[in-house]
Amino acid sequence: MNSSTKFYSLFGSVFFLFAGYGLFLNSAGVKLAQMGVNNIAIGALNAAFFVGAALSAVVAHRIVSRVGHIRSFSVFGAVFAMAALGHMMMENLWLWAALRILLGFCYFSILMVVESWFTERSLPRKRAKVLAIYNVVYYVAFTAGIALLSLKLSSSNIFTLAAILVMAAMLPVGLTKIAEPALPPRQRISLPHLLAIAPLALVGSFLAGIMVNGFFTMSSVFLLQQGFNLQQISLYLMLAMLGGFVVQFPVARLSNRYGRRNIILLWAVLAAAASLAVLLAMWFWPGSPLPHYLTAFVFGCSLFTLYSLSLARANDVLPNNMNTVEISRSLLFCYGMGSLAAPLLLGVAMEQARHYGFYGVYLVCALLLAGFAWRQKPVPQAERSVFVGMPGDSGAVIADLDPRNEAAHEPFDAAAAQAHVDTANQDTPNPEQDKADTPPAA
Repeated sequence: MNSSTKFYSLFGSVFFLFAGYGLFLNSAGVKLAQMGVNNIAIGALNAAFFVGAALSAVVAHRIVSRVGHIRSFSVFGAVFAMAALGHMMMENLWLWAALRILLGFCYFSILMVVESWFTERSLPRKRAKVLAIYNVVYYVAFTAGIALLSLKLSSSNIFTLAAILVMAAMLPVGLTKIAEPALPPRQRISLPHLLAIAPLALVGSFLAGIMVNGFFTMSSVFLLQQGFNLQQISLYLMLAMLGGFVVQFPVARLSNRYGRRNIILLWAVLAAAASLAVLLAMWFWPGSPLPHYLTAFVFGCSLFTLYSLSLARANDVLPNNMNTVEISRSLLFCYGMGSLAAPLLLGVAMEQARHYGFYGVYLVCALLLAGFAWRQKPVPQAERSVFVGMPGDSGAVIADLDPRNEAAHEPFDAAAAQAHVDTANQDTPNPEQDKADTPPAA
């Protein structure tokens, strides 16, 4: 069987996986809200999913190395299905939290297994194309999962369908003759070192995790409390996905030309302006869905590329011949920590300010990101890498598909990276300093 057919099977697997993920992630909060659970508890339960994701980053690599990809894939899929169906047998929220930890662990572990196959089977010159298709599949499948919300499924049907979709992801791989890949070696990077080397990349990744997965986990709860029905909530979420999809190519060209720092600053200001505008609209025109729809589209355009921009910024400040795979994994970890904090933060804000807490958090986060980006120095165009679209909701192995590392033969070295950044900072002109050094006109 040729490699293209194998890729079709892998893309088929990730399609079902992303669709199940999109359905479960966006419907969980709605079902809890309909049960009368308060916002803080909903946020904690949604955060439990990302606790599982963090555990997957630590443990799954060892499991796969010990028993192999095929067996691991089957075990993770079976446990996911059991955990999803287990929701229908109990209503104790503590047990639900445990089940959600299992779901997050299994989902991201399956994703890691599939992505390792992509990395192993794709030729270096084809990785940009594979990654582009992967990105398209992510948006299409995630949107398909969101669209299922409009069918008014019961809680039992939601959990059953999520389990069916994830189990369907096992079929294409299980029916394909494909050799098991070798997992790439892992290298630990200190986050304080990363903060010193690429501060905007780290802060941008963390805040992107808060704003993107906070949007998916808690926006449906917020809209339900504002009187939206399931069809309106589904449309709201799909508009955000549409915005994120259509902006992928324009943001690549803009950031390559004007720099990541400037585009991150622009997107943060745009998100802050949209948050403030919708808060004012809620005050003067309560009950109108149009301002919310427009805000969702703007959020999709501005927020869904923040992780890719942060990753590109990290690539910009490192030497061209230095491999950035471990940097990518560290930034993905920061994105995951933001995703973990997001439901808790939004749950508290929505409980304290029922009508304005949700968008209030986005206003504050966007302003923090804009202020931090404003204080960073831009990277000259000659030293910038090429922008590559990377979904934040992916496994750590996806970093090995990044085509920017094809010509990078040197492993990551924190001391060399820090020296490179220090030299660049000394050589980069500071406009404010130039103004201060310029003598006044006679």
